[in-house]
Amino acid sequence: MGQGGSASTDRVPDRLVPTSTQLRRAQLTSKWWSLQQEGRASMPMCLQAYGKPYAKLLEQHCGQHRSEHQQCVRSRKLDPLNMPAWYPACGEPYELENACAVSLVEEIDRRCRAPLDKAAAALAAAGNSQADPKLQASLDAVGQCVSQVAKAKGLSVSYNAAAARERFSASKRLMIR
Repeated sequence: MGQGGSASTDRVPDRLVPTSTQLRRAQLTSKWWSLQQEGRASMPMCLQAYGKPYAKLLEQHCGQHRSEHQQCVRSRKLDPLNMPAWYPACGEPYELENACAVSLVEEIDRRCRAPLDKAAAALAAAGNSQADPKLQASLDAVGQCVSQVAKAKGLSVSYNAAAARERFSASKRLMIR
């Protein structure tokens, strides 16, 4: 998840959005997500709209896996941009973080579907004009909703860790061949 990156690998980015792989794996109902995947909802627009609260949510609920992954890559002195090099040794926490992120996006989709759908409709109506006031208002509403999810007491994100570990094992077998 390299969006909104920083110069240091130790620092958590202050803005993130779900990756296209995470969006493909998730079971989502809002039309917004397909616009994001297609690039019609641009990365800068998404980062501006809900990147900060999403990064906070991801760190709260999935940050342990990110830390484990980064520690593994650092301790083995592997290039974090060379996935074939680090994945066999450090891919399990990466897959666990992705499974957690998929579950988190599904929760956001459930809790914020109305503002997400409103933003999707506003984006379609605005065409390519990202400065449209209705679009900006709907994007602000998405950011506010994701912020409310981040502040929700007792939010529990559950994901299938066994399936993530199996995905890692299967991918590792393919990479080692």
